[in-house]
Amino acid sequence: MPYIGARAVARRWGVSSNSIGLFLLPLVVACQTAPPTTTSASLVRNTIHSSLQVPLNVERLAVLYPKTYSRELLDAYARLEGAVFQLKEQRPFLRIVDRFDLPTLRGEQRFQLGGAVSDESAIRLGRLLGVDSVLFFRIEGPNFRDQVFAKFYGDLPPFTVTSKIILVESAEVVFHNVVTSPVEGFRGPTPFFYSDFRVEPQVRAALDRGVVQTIADLSNAFR
Repeated sequence: MPYIGARAVARRWGVSSNSIGLFLLPLVVACQTAPPTTTSASLVRNTIHSSLQVPLNVERLAVLYPKTYSRELLDAYARLEGAVFQLKEQRPFLRIVDRFDLPTLRGEQRFQLGGAVSDESAIRLGRLLGVDSVLFFRIEGPNFRDQVFAKFYGDLPPFTVTSKIILVESAEVVFHNVVTSPVEGFRGPTPFFYSDFRVEPQVRAALDRGVVQTIADLSNAFR
């Protein structure tokens, strides 16, 4: 395409070349000052320092998390628990104790049915299991009500994935990480019927990013 100067364009349009320059200036500035694109993954935040390392005296570990009826959260907890077993590749001496094999734990209704996992309940269950450390996870995020109201009032709250390792004997917290993953591009479901609720892709993606970051941080701490 041949180059057409501002003066030639001005003659064709019947205006001065200075007017053409003033017209084009905002376009040039806009191109130069456009903000860089930000990916959703870069918005995920964690609280653990990359240099932190879980002590080597963590040898018998139990994994705990609150009971949930959400399929998405169940899948997320299963991924987190599966990632803990992968830590044996980095520390072959690490033993993961299966909490479901002890009938005594089935009587711990306050832990199984309660939404929160307290340090005291985790330590108590750790002693029942005969482990030296307890790792528990907790995922919090937008529910159906949040998604419906977000359609009219604004953004959704982020997902937070909390992971904590406590030594049973001393109650010392040797690992504590909170990953925050915002929900990007959410426009809200169509709330015709509550029974017709489906998890929106943006919500599922935010949960996935939080789980992925938590697994990466945990793996780094067991290096």
